[in-house]
Amino acid sequence: MHTERFIRVGDLNFYVQSWGDAGRPPLFLVHGLASTSHMFDLIAEPLAAHYSVYAYDQRGHGQSDKPSDGYEFEPIARDLDLLADALGYVDQPLTVIGHSWGAYTALYYAATRPDRTAKAVLLDGGIRPLRDLFPTWAEGEIGLAPPPYVDMTVDDIKQFIRKWQAAGYRPETEPLALTVFDLSDPHNVHAHLSRANNMLIARALWEFEPTNYYARTRCPLLIVNAVDPGKSISPEMRTYALQAETLAPSARVHWMIDTIHDIPWHRPHALTAVLADFLD
Repeated sequence: MHTERFIRVGDLNFYVQSWGDAGRPPLFLVHGLASTSHMFDLIAEPLAAHYSVYAYDQRGHGQSDKPSDGYEFEPIARDLDLLADALGYVDQPLTVIGHSWGAYTALYYAATRPDRTAKAVLLDGGIRPLRDLFPTWAEGEIGLAPPPYVDMTVDDIKQFIRKWQAAGYRPETEPLALTVFDLSDPHNVHAHLSRANNMLIARALWEFEPTNYYARTRCPLLIVNAVDPGKSISPEMRTYALQAETLAPSARVHWMIDTIHDIPWHRPHALTAVLADFLD
């Protein structure tokens, strides 16, 4: 069964989707930067065969509240703590699956809350330090900035989605991708996540060093890396994956070839099989 609701945590309301029997072990799905909980709509139902599954719009995103602060990793992890508490999992370890920025969050959560993390999965994120791409914040501030979305119509956004997903575009995922945007004015569409809040998250990501966290994890850790269609695994990504396997006590890596970054949309069935093998 799928439900949608708002849960108030402190001063913030969070939009939360849930699937499955509430009596099963809890599994939380954590989306990426400038995304929404609908990133997981195509994989949540099969995961609910064995878990009580929750996906939520993170602060600043989608239908959740949008404060002007609290976008560093610790407040973001605390949001997950408080949501889990509100859902009745005060003393129960969580399985956490994060995508992109959410993968970095999942790694941070597993490392800083080892007693509260049963298993963690990093989906195409969490292992590459962004300073490798942008050595200075001046460069990162440019490279990690969101598109301006000026005077864009719904049709413009749909074209943008097709280009963004490229070889991974599937018509059935277009409505899910549209949840990233505020469509209330069809002639002035913009992202739910403000530019200011986007850049706060980008700065936290740029400052994050994954190797500082691997050794602190104690739970089984699965790293799922996408390899873009027509490309091979880069030497840099092999190095980062090896670092994770070497430094994290219980890490393993799975490569998904010919797959775009948004793995849960592009290859949901293949991803579900990979996750089932790890989670069972």
